[in-house]
Amino acid sequence: MHDNAPAHRALASQKKLVYLGFKGFDYPPSFPDLALLDCHLFPGLKNQLKGSHFSSDAEVIVAAETWLDGQPSDFFF
Repeated sequence: MHDNAPAHRALASQKKLVYLGFKGFDYPPSFPDLALLDCHLFPGLKNQLKGSHFSSDAEVIVAAETWLDGQPSDFFF
């Protein structure tokens, strides 16, 4: 899976992947369960979680929810 980056679209790259036997697959250009307006969430959340180590999905969920709960109301437009 790759995005639409110029290096991924280049004919030489595509030929090399075919030559090496890699198979690509199509996927939707956006995630249907994520609105474009939600994309502002990720930089701040990424900074908050940077360097953290979690032993379970539940710990990640708690950390994300804690960060979201600490945001001012205007953050959510």
